[in-house]
Formats: sequence, structure tokens, C-alpha cells
Amino acid sequence: MNYLKEINGFMRWLETTELKPTTQALWFHLMDINNNCRWKEWFTVSNSRLYSRLGISENTMDKHRDILMKHGRIEYKPKGKSAGSYRIISLENTASIAPVPDEEPEKPKEEKPTRQGDKQPMNAFEFYESHFGGTLNSFASQQIGDLIDDFGEENVIKAMEVTLKNGVQNIKYVQRVLSNQRAQEGVKKDAEYGRYLKVVGESKSSTSEETERLQEIARRKGLSGQVRDTHCDF
Repeated sequence: MNYLKEINGFMRWLETTELKPTTQALWFHLMDINNNCRWKEWFTVSNSRLYSRLGISENTMDKHRDILMKHGRIEYKPKGKSAGSYRIISLENTASIAPVPDEEPEKPKEEKPTRQGDKQPMNAFEFYESHFGGTLNSFASQQIGDLIDDFGEENVIKAMEVTLKNGVQNIKYVQRVLSNQRAQEGVKKDAEYGRYLKVVGESKSSTSEETERLQEIARRKGLSGQVRDTHCDF
């Protein structure tokens, strides 16, 4: 299987078939995993690995997998509680395939920074697809997945919003925003710890001075013993 030809075939196929961004992302992730398996006809991958990559629930992932199966892009063999097997149907020589019969094409959706009216919020992959332009490919999906693993999906989406406000549409810029935020948080924690040490040091200093004062009074009165903090033990 030729990776580049399959991706080109998939992109041409999308010109006649409407798929949700998450469904497209699932296909790209399966291609990436099979590439790492050195292009086996049937390869095994767990559900948890896929839905964690996509940043969606297992039930939602199952629905998008069913869509790919219905469109004839993949075959799937479940194995109970064990990881199921997948087979990617080649597009190298079938770059233009008609949509599935009797299926109504989905109406284009308005681009929104968030889907506050929907039951489920827009995930990072859908946000990238809607606002950064171009179709989500395997490389971009992997980068977004890595950022989610490192910083959390909510922070990734916020960083994407900052990136867009600065007039940039680049995933590397998103990564810089996240790294800068983490660095600033580290500086803030260091500053708080420094203030803590200063307060503790001042407290110890004042306690020591008070102890010396009380010991001097005791000596003048001819008393003996040790002064501990704010009380005398004679």
C-alpha cells in the first residue's frame, strides 16, 4: 500500500462524499497505525487507543467507525473484550467513488468557535478543521493528539483560540502558546515558593531575637535555664 497515493485518493474521494471531521480523523489514524505495522492487510488496534487519540468517547468512536464501514473504506472484525482487527480498503485505484446510495448528504454547518448549543462541545480536532483551514491530515492529527496528551484538550482549544486572535493558523504557534503558558505557571510557582521562604526566614529571625532578649532578662535576675521560643523553662 502506498501511503501518499492512499491519502491523495482519500482526498479526491472526499470531493464526492461528505464526512464529518472526526470520521476523517479516524481514517487517518488507522492509516498511521497500519503504517507503523508495515502495512498489514489485517492489523489489530484497541478501541481505547483510537478514542484517546481522537479525544472522544468510545460510543462516539464506534459511530464514526460504522460510517467508514458503511462507505466501504474499512472492514472491522470485533473480538469480544480483546482488540478488534481492521482492514483498510485501498483507494489507490479507486480515487473517485460515489456516496453510499440512499444516504442524504449532510448539510454544511456554520463555523463556530464553540458549539455551546450542542450537547457535546467541539473537540480539538473539529476545532482545527473548522478554523485552521484545510482537511485534517495524519500529520496534523498526530500533532494535536500529542498536545492533548501533554496539556489537556481544554488547554489546547484555548491555545488555538489565542493563535487565531493573533492572526495565525499554525499548529506550531499553538504549541508555543502552550509552552509559554506552562513556563509562566512555573515562574509563578517559583515566586510563591520564594515568598514562603522569605516569610519563614523572617519568622525564625524574630523568634531568635525574642529568645535572646528573654535570656538576657533571666541572666540579670540570676536565673538559670533555657528559653524556648516565647516561654521560659527555669
